[in-house]
Amino acid sequence: MQKALFKRRTAAVLCAAGFAVVLLHTETAAEAVRQGLHLCGQSVLPALFPMMFLAQYFVRSGGAEEAGQLLECPTRTLLGLPGICGAVLLTALVGGFPAGAAGAEALVRQGRISRRQGEWLMTIAFCSGPGFTVGLIGAQLYHNKMTGLLILTAQAFSCIIIGIAGHLLNGITKKRGQRTKEARGEHPFHASSVTLSRSGAFVEAVSSASSAVLAMCGFIVLFQVFNAMITVEGAWLHRLLFRYMGRDYPDVTLPLSCLTEVTGGSVLSVRWGLPFTAFVVGFGGLSVHFQNFAICETIAPRKGFYLAVRLVQGCICAALTEAGLRLPFFAQYCVPAAAAVSEGLSAQFSDVSGTFGALFLVMCLMSVLCLPDDLCNEGKMRQ
Repeated sequence: MQKALFKRRTAAVLCAAGFAVVLLHTETAAEAVRQGLHLCGQSVLPALFPMMFLAQYFVRSGGAEEAGQLLECPTRTLLGLPGICGAVLLTALVGGFPAGAAGAEALVRQGRISRRQGEWLMTIAFCSGPGFTVGLIGAQLYHNKMTGLLILTAQAFSCIIIGIAGHLLNGITKKRGQRTKEARGEHPFHASSVTLSRSGAFVEAVSSASSAVLAMCGFIVLFQVFNAMITVEGAWLHRLLFRYMGRDYPDVTLPLSCLTEVTGGSVLSVRWGLPFTAFVVGFGGLSVHFQNFAICETIAPRKGFYLAVRLVQGCICAALTEAGLRLPFFAQYCVPAAAAVSEGLSAQFSDVSGTFGALFLVMCLMSVLCLPDDLCNEGKMRQ
């Protein structure tokens, strides 16, 4: 009871402080909202909505289940998950941050996997995708697509490493006879197992992807305002940190900005080098995490556990990037590009490149070719 009261009072104090800060910097907050909406309209929606739709359609139409049959053995062996989860993981590696969470939520809602499996899947299926790393990080920030490819490779391997490590630790726990305090989500979510027709899956995928992307844009705008409030000249947080920590203004606020919103944080992170950029991308930013929490309502993941894994993934991604810079192939292209980046660089999502377009086409083909003919029959049950 006291804990609940403390939480309510803390929330009230934070809200009051937020009102005060926004009222003191109304123009700055308004400009941040405009920038956030511009970012969503010009960059986020064109880059992420197609992949969000494909991730939803791939799962709802049964394509992920068919592809999962090919991935059953490696996915079970390495990750301890059904093969259909391997298909969602591949979708996340191609589609970007929200695709993995959207795919895991769809599988749980359909009763294909349990809530616990869905929680673990949405935790490890976390990747920024080639559109972000190669287009923004590589081409726009470091003026070299190889740097983006290096971070993308490091992030993909970090997902697999975390998945394998989690599976091994889970196996050790079971061998010792240890169980969790509650059997949370051990059984599949009770839902209809009817496989939709292609037209029905298409409609539901569009609706679900639209809702998810709108929620994403809301979080992006909110965290744009948050970052503006903590970085505006003369803000109370700036004065507090500058006075009591005795450090320069950019050094104090940069890590906080990088950890809240990944797009703007990636732009700022170039000041501290490519490995730090890899950490920012591997962590993903609180904005992306809240987006995933909003998408995964049925899964209801443990937020503390999820955020801890994100910090670990950020560190692994940074370490793998640092190791990759020592390889002759990446060192030849990435080191000069990283050294040439100047401070104060601004960037946005690049236009859809040929590489991203090819990956988009591959996902379309996977969604169509993996579907068996009997899915055309409306409402047919999958055995």
